[in-house]
Amino acid sequence: RDFGVEQDEVESLRAKFGANIIKEEKRSKLWMLITSSRFGFHHESAAANALEEVEDQLSANETVQVFRKIKGATLEVDAKVEDLVVGDLVYIRAGDVIPADGEWIFGDKLYVNEASLTGETRPRKVPGDDKRRDILKGSTLVQGEGFARITAVGENTIMGEASAAMNTGGKVSSPLEQAIQGVVNLLVGFTLVVVFFILIVQLAIRDASVRDTLLSVTGLVVASVPVALPLVVSVTLAIGATTLARKGAIISHLSAMQDLASMDVLCSDKTGTLTTAKMTINLAKIWVNEAMKRLSKDFRREDVVELAALCSTLENAKKNEIERSVFEALAEVKMTMSRIYDSYKCDGTKGDVYHGFNANVKRTFCTVTRNKDADAGLPELGDGNKDADAGLPEHLKITKGLLTKVLDCNDPDDTGDVKWTVLDYKNVGPHAKQVDEDFGKSGYKTLAVGVDMHNEGPDVKMMMAGILPIKDPPRESTMETIKNIRAALINVKMVTGDHENIARNLAKDIKLGQNFLVHEDLWPASAARNERCGDGVNDAPALSLANVGFAVPGATQAARNAADIVLTEGNDGKNEGLRVIYDAIVISREIFQRIQAYVLYRFASTVLIILFLAILTFVFSENFPTLYVILFAIINDVTVTPIASDHVVGTKGPSVLNMFTVLGLSCVLGSILGAQTILTYWGNPFNMPNQSAEEVSTYLQLSISSQFLIFICRTEKPFFMTVAPHWVLLVACVVAQLVVSIWCGFGVVVETSIPVDTIVYIWLYSFAGLLVSDFFKCEFYHLSDPVLYPNYYYSWMFTLCSKKATTDIEDMEEAWAVDFPERRTLTSAKRNLTGFYIQRGHVGNLTQKMKSRIRNSIRKNENVRMATMRAVSAMPYKTAERRDTMKLATL
Repeated sequence: RDFGVEQDEVESLRAKFGANIIKEEKRSKLWMLITSSRFGFHHESAAANALEEVEDQLSANETVQVFRKIKGATLEVDAKVEDLVVGDLVYIRAGDVIPADGEWIFGDKLYVNEASLTGETRPRKVPGDDKRRDILKGSTLVQGEGFARITAVGENTIMGEASAAMNTGGKVSSPLEQAIQGVVNLLVGFTLVVVFFILIVQLAIRDASVRDTLLSVTGLVVASVPVALPLVVSVTLAIGATTLARKGAIISHLSAMQDLASMDVLCSDKTGTLTTAKMTINLAKIWVNEAMKRLSKDFRREDVVELAALCSTLENAKKNEIERSVFEALAEVKMTMSRIYDSYKCDGTKGDVYHGFNANVKRTFCTVTRNKDADAGLPELGDGNKDADAGLPEHLKITKGLLTKVLDCNDPDDTGDVKWTVLDYKNVGPHAKQVDEDFGKSGYKTLAVGVDMHNEGPDVKMMMAGILPIKDPPRESTMETIKNIRAALINVKMVTGDHENIARNLAKDIKLGQNFLVHEDLWPASAARNERCGDGVNDAPALSLANVGFAVPGATQAARNAADIVLTEGNDGKNEGLRVIYDAIVISREIFQRIQAYVLYRFASTVLIILFLAILTFVFSENFPTLYVILFAIINDVTVTPIASDHVVGTKGPSVLNMFTVLGLSCVLGSILGAQTILTYWGNPFNMPNQSAEEVSTYLQLSISSQFLIFICRTEKPFFMTVAPHWVLLVACVVAQLVVSIWCGFGVVVETSIPVDTIVYIWLYSFAGLLVSDFFKCEFYHLSDPVLYPNYYYSWMFTLCSKKATTDIEDMEEAWAVDFPERRTLTSAKRNLTGFYIQRGHVGNLTQKMKSRIRNSIRKNENVRMATMRAVSAMPYKTAERRDTMKLATL
């Protein structure tokens, strides 16, 4: 038909009507430079560029089938959604998101869900009873397939106008950001309360200088507000999103990174995720209905494939693996002999129709017409008698799809335009279902095929032709990845619309388990909602309701739009399925650890500075130099921003940011370091000659302690028992404090200089305070959850103290098996065993490695003891060797 635009006119049409892009408001990099120059424009700009890179990858995967005129011929091209122009003829199918405003031209009756635009959840029929043929950009095609002509693109569409209005709204914060903001508000509120009382005490009671008091409270407010916190969170998430994009997981909502870290249950679809989705039809196992062989004496398995191919379209085969498997099987059939496929054609000019697959009817249906010169080679009807027909009729009615729908689709709730019950249903129905069940137990999907080949009228007298067994093998990495995900304390569930036997067979192969529940057991009301299972269109509601929704390669556009994370093919063209999801889990937990480390560090620093300045004011009636406070805040904020790319170890289980724990630990760490700083100022442990020198030494100690607090907050373990920090973070912190030390040593920036040996003592003094803080940090975690957090310091010190005894035990065990009397006396053996049993008495405080070591030693001791007793029984009575061995066995 004469539709579609000329390829040469595309650019002029795009210039006239615009590109099919809806512009979104983006943060100005000039604004970013002004607002974040204090905290590092480079990181903020890198985050914005990373997000743009992710968005470009996501949009690059969105293509649509377009028919354009090229040199007089209408040809099909795959075009990006943004490249569509007014007048383009596009092919759309169930599961697609309408790429632009358009009008239905021809094809199936469409059912379009416009809930995202109108709020109406009931799909609208196109063309409808009101003769409306328009379809709107952003709506989802639920049922049917056909051709549409583009009438408006980009910002000229209904969605474009709505998006322009929505861009004036504010940004919605994620749950993590809201939780962090809540604690920030609490700290700021507490700071303002302290400021209020400082003003009252200093100005109203002590009649202090207004200038000095205002400078003091200004420094307190500047130092206590974690201004760089939003920057660190956004940069950390953006870097993580870019890392995942390179691994084949594109993040469409950054908040998904936060939710992914806390995930404890993964519900995975089967096809394409646990399996390869590279489906193949086993030609040797195709089941053929015996009635077809009686109708046509030379009807064969290959004919079932050809009938299925006639009821398929090449357009669908590009995006549907089952359709693709049909055409791949057809290619194998054509290598020998093709009799039916090349002889028939679905010709619309002759009244033929094609009804595509959708989630309700679960089948395709078509009528085809025989070519004029296609009589030769066709299967003959009848059994070869003289009354038999010469060949197949001119018109065929064919269907393929779910077995139950091919056998009988005369259901009142079935929305199909053509309905039937197969001939001889009472006999063929049970037999076909048994064959289908047997295929399922062997791990095969099935595709039923029916044909009406002896009726030329409008009525349908469908016969069951055969069943195609389709194999979808599991991925090589699936079993290993499931094991890794479970080791990360995440339950893995398989959710599939396939037959239970198929699911059980796959679960057995990948060692997923055999505890299966049908959907009626999970939710009784689901029994009335069978039509919502087993199609990509209906994946979208589930993905949108999940905390984190994944869409695998090949998912419908509706599913991709609803998902938070879209998986793409790897660099080698392979889809890694669950492996990419596992990588996303690991990376998200590392991101969570970085964010938690900075939040804990910044809150503890805030508690430290508030506590120090408040006590200095209320107790000592003195003001700390405002310059030192502001330098402290600026240097420590700037140098810690590389935490966004730090080397960290994610938690073993789901990561949940417990703000009560964070706030409590912040108070503990801030109080310890605050007490150390107050002692430095009040106790003058470094014998400073005057108050200026005391203030400089206190500033240096405050800066060093707070700066290196970040290395304590990076892990729940002792800071020296985890992975080394990123060199950028380490260098930034060390260089910053060396610069501050040089200032203090030469009297630059600060009021006076202090001796070099004092600076060294302050470094050692600060490091000692960090060790004490680290010890109490581990104790805090251990008390909050003794099971998840062992008493690391106690276990570590005890392991060092008992190392020699443990070695002696191993040597002693070896001596028992060889020649104990010459290697060890009973006294030394007893002394070392005492140390061993002391370890056993404290196993609750030991690491898992030490527990395993002790358990193996006990087991080994028991084996040696039994071997010794057997040796005793074989010795002569009352010999010296027997006597010593008896003492050993008794011990």
